Order: sequence, then structure tokens, then C-alpha cells
Amino acid sequence: MSPSQSTPCFIAAQKQPIPEDTDELKELRSNGKWAAGIVIASYVYGEYTVAKQLPRDPRQNGWWLMSSPIPTMVFCLIYIFAVTYVGPNFMKNRKPMSGLRSLMMLYNAIQVVYSAWLFYEGGMGGWFGHYKFICETCDFSNNPRAIRMMHCGFWYYFSKLVDFIDTIFFILHKKYEHISLLHVSHHALMPISMWYGIRYQPGGHSTLMGFLNAFVHTVMYLYYLLAAMGPRVRPFLWWKKYLTTLQMVQFTIVFFHAAILVYIDCAVPKILVSWIGGVAVMFFVLFADFYIKAYRKGLQKGSRKSKGLEIGSSATGMTNGIGSSKLSNGSCTEAGSKLTNGLSDGTSVKYRSQPLDAKAM
Repeated sequence: MSPSQSTPCFIAAQKQPIPEDTDELKELRSNGKWAAGIVIASYVYGEYTVAKQLPRDPRQNGWWLMSSPIPTMVFCLIYIFAVTYVGPNFMKNRKPMSGLRSLMMLYNAIQVVYSAWLFYEGGMGGWFGHYKFICETCDFSNNPRAIRMMHCGFWYYFSKLVDFIDTIFFILHKKYEHISLLHVSHHALMPISMWYGIRYQPGGHSTLMGFLNAFVHTVMYLYYLLAAMGPRVRPFLWWKKYLTTLQMVQFTIVFFHAAILVYIDCAVPKILVSWIGGVAVMFFVLFADFYIKAYRKGLQKGSRKSKGLEIGSSATGMTNGIGSSKLSNGSCTEAGSKLTNGLSDGTSVKYRSQPLDAKAM
């Protein structure tokens, strides 16, 4: 081959430089590092406090994933690496994936049923009147009610692994603004912390958090299911912002429920309950920060916008990256008007709204 023949190939190669990471991708990597640190710290805390002071529940010997916390921690770290590095890298030069509406609706419907079942089982296992609200010790016997709560606890722990799928949809839609530190740290922390709770205290006082959380998830995934149905349903979803309020109320109840054991004489292990209280405080702060950014500041920005602009207009059908129009990473073009993140006045408007959903606890 002559030099003149090889030159075009050389020029073509020069025209395709490797794109540099955007600030959004760099933030994702940073979130991943913090989340990984939280997961490892939780494992260390669990091994050097809970595992050293409390005996394991012998009824779970031989259960899948219950012999060691290592597999669960590995799953959490793989999840972090996948959603903050591998997934965004894979989608970097690709358009947001379309055609996922039906799959998302199916997933959300399954989560509604699963969460409602966990709430019912937790209630029948104790919280529908059998348990005392304060100082309920764990029953390690083969009593049917105690066995029922133990099984409910395991499937609640398993549901935290299923929740990883939430982030996969965000990756495929390139909705990286939803993959916040709150989102990643919550999804990664819950399985490893729940492992210790279920393995050492699968009943009694410490199970209130899972019981309440199952109810919150039932409401949350019901919202996501309805929102995925499109613009005709959106006018009835005015209660979206109250989901975050519900989550903060949940953490407040869990914190005081855990803290009250400091002031009374109770046989419930304080080393585990204090962990639950600490997690509740951390997530309350993160959810409160999200609420302020997503709603309070969003309202202030919206009040300054000129007349005719619509934020989150139902005309776009925008729902977690899915809309009734052709979407490209949160924007669409329809009827001659360019819409960007739900704004429409017939022109191109550069404005990024706050995240639609925390998609967390």
C-alpha cells in the first residue's frame, strides 16, 4: 500500500478523539467512591461490634447468602462500580435507550406487590398488634409467628438487592442527575446493613425500620408505576413531593424508636439499635437536603420564570426519562417547539430542573 493510500486512514483516526469525562461523570465517580467507603465502613462496624457481641440466629444456618456477609458486600461494591463507572462509560457515546416503558411498568408493578406483601407479613409477624412498640425482644424459638417474621426479614433483605435495578433504568436513560450520593449510598448500604440485622436479630424491636420501609416502598413504587403510564395520569400525581416527606417521617420515627432504648432498661441489644438510629439520621439529612434542592429551590426558580413557561408540563409526558414524545436525554422536539427538561415557550430554553425522583428508600 502506498503512502497516499494510507493517509486517509490516518486522518480519519485523528478526527475521532476520545471524549473527556464530563463534570456529570466525574461527580458520579465521586459518589461511587463515597458510597464504597460507606459500605466498607458498615462491614467493618458489623464485624467488629455486632458480630463480636451477639450470637448468630441458628435457625438460619445453611440459608442462601446467610453464611457470611462477604458475598453481600461484594454485590454492593459491584453495584457501585457498575452504576458509577461501567454503565456511564458504556452509554457515553450512545443515545438514551427508548422502548423501556412497558418493562418499567412491569418492574414497578412487581415492586408494589412485593413491598405490600412484605408490609403485610411484617404486620402479621408482630407489628399488627402482637409486638410492643417499646422494648420488644427477638423471639428465637420455632413459634410460627417468630418464624414468619424471620422469613419476612430475609425477603426484605433480598428486596434491597432487587432495588439495584432502579439505577439500571437511570443509566439506560442517561438520567445521571438521579444517581446522586443519596441514591447510590442508600442502595449500596441497605443490603449490607440489613444482613447483620437479619442474621443476628430477625425479630422484635429492630424490625420496625423494615416494616415501615415496606409501606413507604409500596407507595413509592405505586407512584412510579402511575407516572410511567404517561401524560394522562400525571395530573393526578400532585402528591409526588409528599413521598420525600413520608420518607423523612419514617426516618424520624425510626430514630426516636431506637434512641428511646438509651433511657430505659431493655434486653434489646443496643449495639444493633444504635446502628439503626445512626443510619436513620444519615438518611434523614440526605433526604432533607434533596427535598430542599428539589422542591424549595425549585419553587423559587419557577416563580422567577417569565409567563408562559411550564415546569414539568404534562404535555411532554416526562416520567423518569420516558415521555409521549421523542425524547433525547430529557428533551424532545414536537410541533415546532423545542422542549428542554419540561420547559416550553416555542424556543430553546437552557434550564435544568431538579431531579424528578430520589428513587431511594
